[in-house]
Amino acid sequence: MRSQAWDWAEGAQLTPTQGEILVLLLQRKGPMRLGEIARETQLTAATTSDAVSTLETKGLVEKRRALDDGRALAVRLSARGRTAAKKALQWPSFLTKAIGLLGADEQGALYRALLKTLRELQAAGAMPAQRMCLTCAHFQPTKASKKAATVHRCAALDLPLADSDLRLDCSVHEEADPATQKKTWKIFAQA
Repeated sequence: MRSQAWDWAEGAQLTPTQGEILVLLLQRKGPMRLGEIARETQLTAATTSDAVSTLETKGLVEKRRALDDGRALAVRLSARGRTAAKKALQWPSFLTKAIGLLGADEQGALYRALLKTLRELQAAGAMPAQRMCLTCAHFQPTKASKKAATVHRCAALDLPLADSDLRLDCSVHEEADPATQKKTWKIFAQA
């Protein structure tokens, strides 16, 4: 994936870090402070600042005073940046194609394994918290049944969710307290 990211980035005249920041800003749908970007991407403040400055020089982002604190700067996508971010979202299509060759059961097992892996990495502090269903206060897990497919529920969106519908980065995510997360995980892991 790293090799593919560099190949894509080189063609777009960006680094993978710059592409990642553009995608993050696109997904968050609003301005972010440098500290937030650094935290979400697990980059140092200096690396984040350098990457954002380069993106600003290229006309892909704009720095403005934060609305809630005039002393702080917030970064947002420019129109050109939004276009570049949408292209950056497409670079992992090679992986999507490969996964598409798997059967539905294999895809489901792979996705569950990915969710479990991400949770363990987060719990170990090896990666930042993701705004995923398994850590959300709105997520209502359902125990597995031999008679029917497991269907969970999102209370915020009032939607049924199969395992394959679970989100890794949700705009309505609200972090659940640790006890709720533990309970959610126990139910999900049994499915």
